[in-house]
Amino acid sequence: MTKRKRMIFLGLFVIIVIIAGFSLATQTDDDPELHQFVKDSQDITGLNIQTEEPFSLEQLDQEWIVKDRLEVTDQEATNEALLSLMNWQGEEVDVPRKEVGLDFPKISVQLTYQDGQQHSLMIGQLNPAGTGYYVEDRQAQSIYLVERTLIEAFPFYVQAYLDTGLLTLQIGEIEHIFIDNGTEEIHLTNQSPYPEQETRTNITGWFIESPYQLHYHTAYSRIEALLHSIQTLSMEELIAENATDWSTYGLDDSNFTIEFVTSSEHVRLLIGDPASFESYYAKIEGEDRVFTILNQQLEPFSYQAKHYHDGYVKILALDVMSRLEIVSKELELSVSIEHSEDEETVFKIDDTLIDVSMMRDAYKAVASLSAAGMADQPVYQGPDVLIRSTILTDDGEKVIEVEFVDYDQDHYAAFIDDSCDFIVAKTDVEAMLDTMASLLK
Repeated sequence: MTKRKRMIFLGLFVIIVIIAGFSLATQTDDDPELHQFVKDSQDITGLNIQTEEPFSLEQLDQEWIVKDRLEVTDQEATNEALLSLMNWQGEEVDVPRKEVGLDFPKISVQLTYQDGQQHSLMIGQLNPAGTGYYVEDRQAQSIYLVERTLIEAFPFYVQAYLDTGLLTLQIGEIEHIFIDNGTEEIHLTNQSPYPEQETRTNITGWFIESPYQLHYHTAYSRIEALLHSIQTLSMEELIAENATDWSTYGLDDSNFTIEFVTSSEHVRLLIGDPASFESYYAKIEGEDRVFTILNQQLEPFSYQAKHYHDGYVKILALDVMSRLEIVSKELELSVSIEHSEDEETVFKIDDTLIDVSMMRDAYKAVASLSAAGMADQPVYQGPDVLIRSTILTDDGEKVIEVEFVDYDQDHYAAFIDDSCDFIVAKTDVEAMLDTMASLLK
């Protein structure tokens, strides 16, 4: 080996040794041993959580009990919370207690073990980067920085440890919801009285019937909020068991009830007097328990009927129609609609092809005709404007007529199947007629 090659070899060897040493040093310095706060959750027999609303749990005969609460304690949820404590680990940091919110901490967890010893963990504030909380282990007399997600995964509120569910009904089983708010009786249902093609545009799958004569499509945001509330419906606190004096809670003559009906059973929820600024007393009909329920859970059931309605008089999909006719004093329009197997739709007026995009844009004026209010004893006297739609159903063609009858100076009454629930602004109908007349130009 030449002298030059020996020098290159020696240089490479030195570099490798330096890199290896640096790597070991890096691993040692950057990966300090993390402090684990709880090593065995099975030894824990008591849990005291201090927050704005403190509560305690204790284990009696291998069963966890939330002290001073009537609700059944959720054993699985409690054990999961204890196991999450075992994930708490952090790097020791040298910071003054006062500067990280640990002089007077707002949240703390105190554990009691089988041998009677107690272990206090104080939770301070977030670090400046927002990635971790400062946690003081009083027994270790040290402060540690714990990953934010580990702390926030632990439930610091009492409801997480209690079985507060109210409904055993599955959301997919519920077919009807009856709401009586003292001024209106509202009926919501997912049981359609119409062919599927007639309700193709109903994206919620739910209808509002009462206080109307016909079934109408429902507003997406309202129904989604209502269904979510059903899934999460729960008591805030169980107030009394074996109650007999319902008048104490305003439940002897409830003026707000919600009934959930499936094909085989029903559950009726009775709402009583306010229990606080944030909750009401309530009970389930046929049971003797009184509990409170939060206003925010009742809010989706507290609207007027018009708010559950999507607002439209009658929306039909062009893709299920074979003909659309509009008749008024100024306009007679008949559009034939042909559907092919390749899903292309052809629109014609008197055998003249109509541009597809033009037709679909114009039809929006028909579909968007909205209710301006409820009709008060309208009198049928022949329509000023008629919209006749022929749709293709599994049983053949079905004709649907929406008739606009003079109601007052500013409104028409909208009749469907000889029934009338809504009035429509005349200006909206006239704008629709102008839009559809443009197809003839």
